[in-house]
Amino acid sequence: MVKLKRLTIHRYRNVEPCELIFSDRRNVLLGPNGAGKTTLLSLISKILRTGLNDPGDPFSIELELTFPQGSLSGTIASREPKVERAELLNLPSMAGVGPEGVYAAHEVPDFQLALSLSEPRAAASIRRLTDRVVVEGTALERQWPLVNFQHSRRFLSGLLLLATLPLEGNLRADLSLDLKNACRFDESLDTFRAIIARQDDDGSWKDDLRPLIVRTKFTDHGPLHGEILTILIEGLVPKTIVDALEVDAPEITTSYSMNHEQLNFLSESVRLLGLRSAMAKMDLIDKRVREDTRSEHFELGNLKFWFTRRDGSIFQDQHLSYGQKRLLAFLYYLDANPSFVIADELVNGLHHAWIEECMTAIGDRQAFLTSQNPLLLDYMSFDSAEQVKESFILCRTQADGDRERMIWRNMTDDEADMFYRAYQVGIEHVGEILRTRGLW
Repeated sequence: MVKLKRLTIHRYRNVEPCELIFSDRRNVLLGPNGAGKTTLLSLISKILRTGLNDPGDPFSIELELTFPQGSLSGTIASREPKVERAELLNLPSMAGVGPEGVYAAHEVPDFQLALSLSEPRAAASIRRLTDRVVVEGTALERQWPLVNFQHSRRFLSGLLLLATLPLEGNLRADLSLDLKNACRFDESLDTFRAIIARQDDDGSWKDDLRPLIVRTKFTDHGPLHGEILTILIEGLVPKTIVDALEVDAPEITTSYSMNHEQLNFLSESVRLLGLRSAMAKMDLIDKRVREDTRSEHFELGNLKFWFTRRDGSIFQDQHLSYGQKRLLAFLYYLDANPSFVIADELVNGLHHAWIEECMTAIGDRQAFLTSQNPLLLDYMSFDSAEQVKESFILCRTQADGDRERMIWRNMTDDEADMFYRAYQVGIEHVGEILRTRGLW
């Protein structure tokens, strides 16, 4: 599993420069409304998943990622636009502003990263030059044109995928998948709505999490004749859905149905919602023939769910209650994210028994959580003051002239010791300890 061990922010919006150290397991962001907890979650998601290429949002950060085969650390910083921020935000559209214009919406940031691999043993630097990306080091000498990264929506995972070429293919794919789906699970129903949104829906879906799977059937008479392979996955898609299609969908049809026994997240939903069964279905939404590769491409999307109650009655996903929708969406999210959980106000709408189930289901994933409800904190445990120090990020605002700055930090050693001593006594709940000691 990939872990984000450290994040140093030199410049980002109105955030005071800081260094944050993260726990490998649970990280909870504490603070009043407006202190930047969602901003920090979104920043972590952007770093891991997309690459911080938002126009008009200058940044400079350092990060450290670890994974079983090694580590990746270094600096990433935006390139300065050639127009003022106010002018940039007033542009009618960024679509027509290309590399030759005043600003490119997908400008590749400057970066200088150090990669270390334990097996095979190797070390390399990865950096941006004027017109190319260069990897230099032991057995890792290679470079690519910068244009290959110009419109990449998976900047860091793309770099990691290319730089770890000495690793076996399945290990590299796992590393890329760990980062690809590290989106923010929102505090309401946006994630749920995105999962079941139609591909032809013109609504605005942040980060476009709508599941889309492209499969190819080879029609020539070569070694792959008649084979159907999954070649592209877009949006938020659990691996269990891809596996179910690979095993149980040998032919191309107008729709694919999968029962809850094939999909872990759906099986858990059936158990926790007290239902008899459930089914997921994806439609064939497009079909194209490619003469150059002698193959047929099929796009699958428009994911929907049907549920059967114990009395035999059937209903669709839209008839779930608010809390049931959030539970289904979170279990789906977990199934798609093997390494990370980035969840805003996870407990919203959930029964306390479901909160416990969700916290248990997170397992060994590295979790970044916010909660104004102290109930979530009762499902955390601590073995040392050092673990306490890494597990909480304290967020607040501070006046700076006519504007506010966001202050983010770990606990101090004294604060962590004070908390841990009270925690060991075992009388007060975690939320009470934090509140009465002025930490929340």
